[in-house]
Amino acid sequence: MIKKPLKSVIGWLGILTFSAIIISYVVAITKLEDLNRKAQKNIGGLYLPTEQGSLSYTRKGPVNAPVIILVNGFSTPKFVWEQITPALVKEGYQVITFDHLGRGFSDRPVGPYDGELYRREISDVITGLALNTPITLVGYSMGGANVIDYAASYPEQINQLILIASAGYMGDPGSIKWLIKPMIGEWLATVFGTYYAGAAIQSEIAKGIIPKTMYEQFQKQAIFKGYTDSLLSTLRHYPMHDMRHRYEIVGKTNIPVFALWGTADKVTPYSGAKAMANDVPQLRVEPIEGGSHNITYAQAQLVAYNILIALQSPEGEQ
Repeated sequence: MIKKPLKSVIGWLGILTFSAIIISYVVAITKLEDLNRKAQKNIGGLYLPTEQGSLSYTRKGPVNAPVIILVNGFSTPKFVWEQITPALVKEGYQVITFDHLGRGFSDRPVGPYDGELYRREISDVITGLALNTPITLVGYSMGGANVIDYAASYPEQINQLILIASAGYMGDPGSIKWLIKPMIGEWLATVFGTYYAGAAIQSEIAKGIIPKTMYEQFQKQAIFKGYTDSLLSTLRHYPMHDMRHRYEIVGKTNIPVFALWGTADKVTPYSGAKAMANDVPQLRVEPIEGGSHNITYAQAQLVAYNILIALQSPEGEQ
């Protein structure tokens, strides 16, 4: 039987722990700023109005040139393409990048961040910028799942798909299931979400592979409300761990599909390439030996080179 003094201590510890949780959440929330039109104007850049919210985007290269839309992943904004875009523009392509809603400097709608939202993003970019189809979509990580999902719905708009460390074959999310439960998910995302989302960038900076300014860019967009909310909502509503059924649909089309994949990728394991090849017979895979999940910016020149190879191959000519 627990003595009264011990019960009292346990009770107080419980109260203190609960108080610490509440305080940490409130402190994290109060540090965030509103991403409104005034803030976007001060930040600068191009914004595309859509029914879902304004999309922050870039448009480089000749307006009448063949179009490539680069779609970034789960947590990193469009700046991950900054080292790749110039090489594509130099070869005569028109290159579009955009921040997913909730990320970068795009609006932060409440959601849900599901398949419909991500399909509409791409559709809004194509229609809003009056782009001529068919086009090439390049998707990195979750962006790979996004472009596959879009192509499965609108194959007639697609010239070619290029995937980089693509999501969709990651298997059971396991512990994520309880981490995203109501209240637990909100607290973890708000207090720790930005730290974990930026960890990959910090890791490459520590290795001396990418400049420190890249993390500064990440932090600049993470100070606004809605960033970690969009990540949490995506984990809850977008099945990026298992999108095999969408890959199978694309596998029944004649759309060329090319994939770049780091053999040391621990986020979207390279083993997924074999399963993907079974579902997408036209898939061509180029392994990056020893490459991690961060190859898009950690090995940008190599990735740009391979994208150009894919674009200029007979299967991907525009």
